[in-house]
Amino acid sequence: MGVSAIHSMMEALRKDDGGIVTSVKELKENQYGFPLAHYAQQYLFGATGLRIKVFNSISGMPQACKSPLLFDLMGHVCASPENGGLGGLGFLYELEDKISPTLLEGVMANYGEDVYERFSVIKDLTLDGAFKHICKKIIPMYRKHMGSCETPIILGLDSIGGAAASDTLSKLESDGVAGKGFYEKAHFMKYFCENAGALIGDIPMVVVCINQEKEAAAAAYGPPQKTVTGGKSQVFKDGCMISSSYKALASGDGKILTLRTTKLSFADARKIEVAFRWNKYGTEKAGYGHHFDWALATAKCLADPEKGVGEIRDICDVKVADSGLVTCPTFNLKSVPAEEFEAALFDPANSKTLDALYVYQKIDKIKDLSSYKAYLKSKKDGTFHAEPETPVEVTVTKKRIRKAVPVSLPEEAPATDLIDKLAGES
Repeated sequence: MGVSAIHSMMEALRKDDGGIVTSVKELKENQYGFPLAHYAQQYLFGATGLRIKVFNSISGMPQACKSPLLFDLMGHVCASPENGGLGGLGFLYELEDKISPTLLEGVMANYGEDVYERFSVIKDLTLDGAFKHICKKIIPMYRKHMGSCETPIILGLDSIGGAAASDTLSKLESDGVAGKGFYEKAHFMKYFCENAGALIGDIPMVVVCINQEKEAAAAAYGPPQKTVTGGKSQVFKDGCMISSSYKALASGDGKILTLRTTKLSFADARKIEVAFRWNKYGTEKAGYGHHFDWALATAKCLADPEKGVGEIRDICDVKVADSGLVTCPTFNLKSVPAEEFEAALFDPANSKTLDALYVYQKIDKIKDLSSYKAYLKSKKDGTFHAEPETPVEVTVTKKRIRKAVPVSLPEEAPATDLIDKLAGES
């Protein structure tokens, strides 16, 4: 009698709430994001895509290639599907007044000329001015002009540590000195981080900020702790915090970056190495700019993971030579370029192997935005709980791998004048 009454109440509540109350199964199955192009990136973020409405940050010491990492993510989101991108929108808030146009253009050169139709740089704003612009311009205009929630939008803030704050600026203009005790950045980050999810609502938006990393005073025991500008709110709110460190390549044409997830809300801590190489040919050679060797990072991630080498080789046996060529008996590949290996890894014919790697390395398979519209519609029209779960007796069963929903690229977004509108009203 008690179980029946509970089930009756839960079923009635779910049908009436429009999708606010969800089961664990529904929560797991309704995860959405922007598909990432490389397995190494998926491993780093613990998911096959950048989860929508999640606040992410990239921090590090000077020269750790934090900005190129952001540019590369934004280029992938904004590039057309013909150039391997998602056809989305991107706005880079340049808050330090030291952006390198050559570096930005060099990274974006990998994504085709039409990437600039959907990507813009926003300058001459304070940190709080950038948040105001997001809340008063970007979000309302997306709702007005896009509507369908099928076009991804990524916002990058470069950077929190180097940004001016309006209150401090006013104090400097009036008194010539700000004095101590100013904590505006922490306040701005606190309020924005805590309210960003509610402000964004159903918009498929991802926010990535760059931050400066500093070592705090050494504790009595353990390694030195690192701090970031802007207070603790972002540390709690961030879904993923990536810390970047580097060493120069012996060839002198780039750096080897070590990327660590100092916080990852969706999986355990991660670490990968990826090379960032300078463009040797200038901007005249189309399609070859400053670039990350993501495919080689993928091969190394599988060839020498931090743990469980023997077991992962039972799933996919990968070896990487000093020359960078990859051998993979699982896919019948011998001494091939890393790009060829990664293409084989994502080949639909090898989906069982890829799925097994996702399970082994705890990478969630999340749906892309082509499914997001139907999800929102089901919540709006009350069909989200069309097939409510029925109570069953608790039994012990063998664990099995859940069949995951395949990730695919969304259709190309329709042309829009949103960027021109924003430029005219900001």
